[in-house]
Amino acid sequence: TDNPTTQGPTTTDPTATGTGTTSEDTTTGAPVCPYTPVDGMPQFALELIASGFDRPVLTLPHPKQPDRLFVVEQGGHIKILEPGETMAPPDSDDFLYVQVKGENNTEIGSEQGLLGFAFHPNFPDDPRVYINYQAQPGDGRTLVDEYKLDANNPDKVDPASRRLVYAVGQPAGNHNGGMLVFDSTGMLMIGMGDGGGSNDQFGTSRDKKSPLAKILRIDVEADGKPDSNKACGNCPMVDGFDFTVPADNPFVNDPAYAPEVWATGVRNPWRFSIDPATDTMYIADVGQGTYEEVSIGKAAADFGWNIMEGNNCFKGAPCDTSAAPNGVNKDGMTAPITEYSHNDNGRCSITGAHVYHSCEVPAWDGVYFYSDYCSAEIFALKWDGTTVTELDVVTNTNGEPIIGSGYTGYGDVIINTVVVDGLNTLKDGKIYRIVPGA
Repeated sequence: TDNPTTQGPTTTDPTATGTGTTSEDTTTGAPVCPYTPVDGMPQFALELIASGFDRPVLTLPHPKQPDRLFVVEQGGHIKILEPGETMAPPDSDDFLYVQVKGENNTEIGSEQGLLGFAFHPNFPDDPRVYINYQAQPGDGRTLVDEYKLDANNPDKVDPASRRLVYAVGQPAGNHNGGMLVFDSTGMLMIGMGDGGGSNDQFGTSRDKKSPLAKILRIDVEADGKPDSNKACGNCPMVDGFDFTVPADNPFVNDPAYAPEVWATGVRNPWRFSIDPATDTMYIADVGQGTYEEVSIGKAAADFGWNIMEGNNCFKGAPCDTSAAPNGVNKDGMTAPITEYSHNDNGRCSITGAHVYHSCEVPAWDGVYFYSDYCSAEIFALKWDGTTVTELDVVTNTNGEPIIGSGYTGYGDVIINTVVVDGLNTLKDGKIYRIVPGA
């Protein structure tokens, strides 16, 4: 099912740059469907769009030019894949570059680097973008930066426009989360892991004041009051950033919590996404050593870590496992809508993807896709708000570890992989689109 010569449909001139235009439906304003719709419920397959990337952790479309894809590389580069291109552009054409911790001699499994990217909700009229990364040189702290487009070149940011919006100290190099997504109200959601190590060794998951092991929600606008925080006992104090706490955050009036906390009890959310059709947040949370899970995000939810791993008691801790999918147990913890075990097929670490809304297969509309890094399997489910319908394990990527995901401007789901050579070196990152198979 892999077709290295096919990049997927385009409605723009393949030689066009940022000035290109895309035809729209005059009724809805959405891009005109570029596919011939496929009836029924076909099998799932993958179509190779492009290769040659360095650890692509995220792929997003330009908000107004759906044929252009922005590919986020863990090594610090964001590249624009133009219509018709099948290879990663050179570093000299970067949309954005930031020097990240671990970019040189990064070993397999490293979780530091450039991990998240988001366009401002009003982009490009408001020409701001946001990234989540660990800087080099530095102590591994998580930084959320704002940049503005270069006034003379809309295909690059202006490095001098950098503003630090948020920062979190990190006690170790793993479990950094890193996802950035604006919600429907224009607030920025930030996924934070528990700070690393294993078994929540730094105790952040039950620490209400710590921003680690949480989903955060902030207003990116500065309020003029410089902020600081110390995320744990072993974490460095960080300061020099400025954001605004949304007045409707669930714990804004509870002094026991950091006011930017929106939900608690996640271990390492890799990745989460918000379905634009239903406003439902799907959180793929990496487990410790036995279970991986998908949960539905909601304000003030406690997803259980480190008392629970999935819907299971962690290391014999007393807990209630009777809650239905997305239900709240007697301890106030929200159960996932699905989970899977490491005992099956070499599975080890979940990578969340997105909800399908492409016009190519109408029957797939609303299907959420997720995957596993080690087994290279891709899964699918349908959540109606009450019941989960599990679809089969749909495909794999020739054994290529699944490192990231994304979507296109037409609602297609993107899967990002890497090739691992005999020296356990990650190379040749690939961008695939989920398509109907035979």
